[in-house]
Amino acid sequence: MGRLTNGNEHHSGPPRWAAWLLNRFSPPGLEDELQGDLLEMYAYWVKTIGESRARWHYILAVLRMIRPLARRRTTEAYANSNPKSLRPTSLPPAYQNTFILQPAMIQNYFLIAWRNLRKNRAYAFINVTGLALGMGCALLIFALVRYHFQTDHHHRNFDRIYQFTSRFTSSTNELNIQGIPYPLGQAVRSDYPGIERVAMLEEWYSPLVAVPVANGVDKKIKDNDYKGAFVEPAYFKIFDYTWLAGGPDDLRQPGTVVMSAEMATKCFGTTTSVVGRTVRLDARIPARVVGVFADYRDDTDLAYSIMASWGSLKEQLGMRPEDEPFDNTNGSTHCFALFNDRFTVSDWNRNLLSFIKKYNPKQLKGTSYPAIPFSTMHLSPEYGGVSRGLLLSLALIGLLLVGTASINFVNLATAQALNRAREVGVRKVLGSTKTQLFWQFMGETTLIVGIAFVLAGALFWYGQTLAHTYLHGPFRFTFYFSPAVIGWLALLVSTVILLSGLYPALVVAGFRPVVALAGRLTTQQVGGFSLRRGLVTTQFAISQMLIIGLIVVANQLSYVRAKDLGFRKDAILTVSLPNTPTQDLSKLSTFRNLATALPDVGQFSYSMGGPPQSGWTSQTRVRFDTRPKEEPYGPQQAWIDANYVGVYDLKLVAGRNIQPSDTAREALINQTFMHQLGFSHPKDVLGKFLHKEGFAPLEIVGVLTDYNQSDLKQRINPLFLTTLASGYYSANIQLNAANYSRALAQLEQVYNQVYTDSFFEPSFVEDQLQKTYLQEQTMGRLINFFAGIALLIGCMGLYGLVLFMVVQRTKEVGVRKVLGASTGSILWLFSREFVRLIGIAFVLAAPVAWWVMNGWLNNFAYKISLSPLIFLLALLATGIVALLTVSFQALKASLMNPVKSLRSE
Repeated sequence: MGRLTNGNEHHSGPPRWAAWLLNRFSPPGLEDELQGDLLEMYAYWVKTIGESRARWHYILAVLRMIRPLARRRTTEAYANSNPKSLRPTSLPPAYQNTFILQPAMIQNYFLIAWRNLRKNRAYAFINVTGLALGMGCALLIFALVRYHFQTDHHHRNFDRIYQFTSRFTSSTNELNIQGIPYPLGQAVRSDYPGIERVAMLEEWYSPLVAVPVANGVDKKIKDNDYKGAFVEPAYFKIFDYTWLAGGPDDLRQPGTVVMSAEMATKCFGTTTSVVGRTVRLDARIPARVVGVFADYRDDTDLAYSIMASWGSLKEQLGMRPEDEPFDNTNGSTHCFALFNDRFTVSDWNRNLLSFIKKYNPKQLKGTSYPAIPFSTMHLSPEYGGVSRGLLLSLALIGLLLVGTASINFVNLATAQALNRAREVGVRKVLGSTKTQLFWQFMGETTLIVGIAFVLAGALFWYGQTLAHTYLHGPFRFTFYFSPAVIGWLALLVSTVILLSGLYPALVVAGFRPVVALAGRLTTQQVGGFSLRRGLVTTQFAISQMLIIGLIVVANQLSYVRAKDLGFRKDAILTVSLPNTPTQDLSKLSTFRNLATALPDVGQFSYSMGGPPQSGWTSQTRVRFDTRPKEEPYGPQQAWIDANYVGVYDLKLVAGRNIQPSDTAREALINQTFMHQLGFSHPKDVLGKFLHKEGFAPLEIVGVLTDYNQSDLKQRINPLFLTTLASGYYSANIQLNAANYSRALAQLEQVYNQVYTDSFFEPSFVEDQLQKTYLQEQTMGRLINFFAGIALLIGCMGLYGLVLFMVVQRTKEVGVRKVLGASTGSILWLFSREFVRLIGIAFVLAAPVAWWVMNGWLNNFAYKISLSPLIFLLALLATGIVALLTVSFQALKASLMNPVKSLRSE
């Protein structure tokens, strides 16, 4: 390009690479004009603002001219403009604002979009409602999934915190529990000082706290939703707490306690002036308050409202925890560690075998104490956590719902494009470029998605309230805002805009003006039926998968409720006894006598922990009869009295019931235990003995029919039952009266008469069993809800498509009516295409749904089978709903007067 001369001044030319770029990307035929205009502008800029700034102005001008950021200019527009009048402050219209996303242009796009929405209200309503429902459900699911994946991640060292657990293996199964032996923490601290922190915790369920008041009568506080714990001070060095008063340092002393702000308010009415005051744990153990901490976030599994010192546990248990044998594992005892570079989890795994050999040599083969990252415990079903697969399945449902709503938009937008063909043609003739039209229609999509997102936010907040009211268990929808959350919301909206608007905008912007103005556009040119067939088929497939899922979940829960568990469960009440190291035998006798004297009470029994399926058993080691070694598996054990078999109507297949006794003398075993001992006939095992350390030999006097000791996800384990009055913590009461409220009032009066320092806590066995499957019931409700939403969104889209088809085929329907077509044939004309698509969708959905639901059913040891009837019901349900949706508009078209139909064309 060389050097330019302006008068007597000499200056270097504009950057050569910028000139080449302009020449390379200029509109065909306009290269010389643009180059000449910009060279004149460059000379003017050099004169007015200097050469350096002129070069930058030139580069920016070139970049603004390059497509797709530049408006296309016709040759005439450039030819008619006056190059010499081109100045930065007075450019002619042909050159001003070459960037298409100017504020005025964006405002114009949204104004046109708003007018189109008002003009096509049915189209707008269907799209906005569908997108709002899809995004609202996606927000709820995102909140749920994020809540679980972020649980307890707010602790500063969460990635270095590990929890020691217990694993018991045998030739037949593997059992993982969070509980560990009491002495494990001290042993780990002693042998591995390189571990930064080690802390023991003993869970204290439904803590009872008595607060002394001025009138001499203690104020008792107990809430089954609260949990307590006994902890070592190091616990607060591992996990982060915010202290409002005092602190955990004094927890080194026995008889001390810290509590949450909520618990402090319940006890004392305030969170200030609390430190130094006294409470009584379980209404009997005095403890001094040494600290108050801020209430928990609800995304934690460690929500202990009151935490007593580890030294206070001696009073609670009646013995020193460190004196307990290492082979005694307690499910409520936990141990946490903070690993570091000096001692990692790999070091622990490498030394684990020698550790077990030192402290628990008898169980060297079948026992292990793995250290599990605490950050994964919440998502570990084997340790009582939430299923990661369940959460990912819900996340997939959320994506499918958004996809279904976006499919609606694409279908309706491409179908609606025929009605806007002339508008597009006129805009192109008047000079609009394809890029401008593309952004105009993307603006319309953005407006619709924006309105839908606002409605989705309202649905989310309302749905949160309903979810916390009606959904229980591990399903929580708490939303904590953070940069990641805001980023995800932006990604959701952007994705929906692209999924919904990109293809329709490209189709509409690509119309040829001559064809569009002549009205010769066909459905093939706006996406064609093949695309819409594929999208509608996808919608139907999603709906059918969800319907199959809800039928399977409903049938499995119905099977669980109806299955014979092997024991009686109706009209039986359990009452918790005081949580003391050993029960007072005289009070047990008094409560039994007073309760059985009531007219509404039938049979009465004491046990270790409620009904047979309560899970209140403990694993132990036994030696059978004359065999020299302990059995390689650990049977479950539970304490019952002689009336327990009668109260729950347990069946004996051989032998007799145990005799009344306060100590362990005789035992009942189940059939599974009998078979694992190597016996086929129940009578052969009678009279043999079980030897358990610390107990007299237990004579096997009866064999019970197997019953489920836990939920139906678990197989029946080997079990033996024996008497031990000091270990009874539950009364089992069979009621005779239909008026339960009178019986409960009488029992409460009797209970309070005997146990003056305790709370009367009744619970019906049937209600306890219902709570066992709380997670599955909630999952069923969620799938029902989301399946209904998916079906609703699909039907709305289907309704819109049929409405469009009816308008487009009005003349055809009129001609068919004139030629004698019946109403049924007109209905079939509109319905047959969708019937075919439903069939194709079923072929795609059925295998996927079978694979997913079969995997879910594998979580249950006792389950239904996936029969073909389930899949046929889903197909039938989808077909009926779709045909009803299609038939509504099709029937209106078939009943229309053919004279009016033909006149409208």
